[in-house]
Amino acid sequence: MSEPPSQSDGGEPMPNSTKDGLINHVGADGHVSAEDVIYLRRNIFADGVVDRDELSILFSLGRRAPTGDPEWADYFAEAAADFFLREEEPHGYLTDEEFQHLSSIVGRNGSTTLELGLLVALMEKAVSTPPAMSEFIADEFRRAVGAHKGGPRITRADADLLRRYLYAAGGEGSIAITRREAELLFDLHDMTAGADNDPAWADVFVKAIGAHLMALVGYGRLSRDHVTSLYTSDPTDGPASEAPTLDGEKPVGRAKARAKDMLSNILSPKTAHADRVERRARETNERREKEIAAAEVITSEEGDWLADRIGRNGCFDEVERSLLSYMRDLDADLPPKLAALVEKAA
Repeated sequence: MSEPPSQSDGGEPMPNSTKDGLINHVGADGHVSAEDVIYLRRNIFADGVVDRDELSILFSLGRRAPTGDPEWADYFAEAAADFFLREEEPHGYLTDEEFQHLSSIVGRNGSTTLELGLLVALMEKAVSTPPAMSEFIADEFRRAVGAHKGGPRITRADADLLRRYLYAAGGEGSIAITRREAELLFDLHDMTAGADNDPAWADVFVKAIGAHLMALVGYGRLSRDHVTSLYTSDPTDGPASEAPTLDGEKPVGRAKARAKDMLSNILSPKTAHADRVERRARETNERREKEIAAAEVITSEEGDWLADRIGRNGCFDEVERSLLSYMRDLDADLPPKLAALVEKAA
């Protein structure tokens, strides 16, 4: 492949109109090769995707060439995700406005496999995303699974992408499985009942539903507004010092904290700091142990929800039996309705 220079004659970066023309030969057959990706990196987006015009060029290529070597899907998700997460400070947050722009592009005619991969990559890379994004992606999964040639089914690629989506740190429940995500799994299960689904689907389904019932949210994310306040507030005191930390405590201003530490070290230089750290660690561990123990109890509400979802069609299939066997093997106290269903499926 011939590679045109990445700059104009004057040494300035190429205008987007020129890039748009140079990219026309890439993916002309609907397929982007690994060699094409190298060309894109070196000649078209050497500095990454830096503005929305370049983003439009990338998406146009993705629509023209939705298939390619594995490097193509990786590059598309990487380049577009980096653009959105670096467009505004603080970096790493997908804003409501950015999500609206993104959803207007990929939701126009339904997302391609490339675009669905980008949406999941954003959930994985972002510190947080707008609440509406999780449901938007869920709807795209429903559409994609239902659009397979030959009827709704779940392929290995679908299962792998679903697994990444469910455990993405920037999603609705961080790495925990929310009720909305659990409902998505059952919707997909019902859509593909009797289909030739990839075996990986059963593993994703069973483990994710089990995690929904018994897992605890791993951590709390700082909101974009809070992080922005840290950039703009007086570092010695003010609004930023009143914001909650990840463990729910309120920090004091930096200057006050330094003064307090200095006084503690003067009065008891060998033990003051160590005692404070040990006490906070002990309190945090005790609190987390209680939270984990509470999360491992399957409540009546959770048990009824699961029993109702499994029993909706009046019979058990192989995947549902696997889930009930998984629940039985947990050695947990099951609510009566769920316990009866487990016994029935045994």
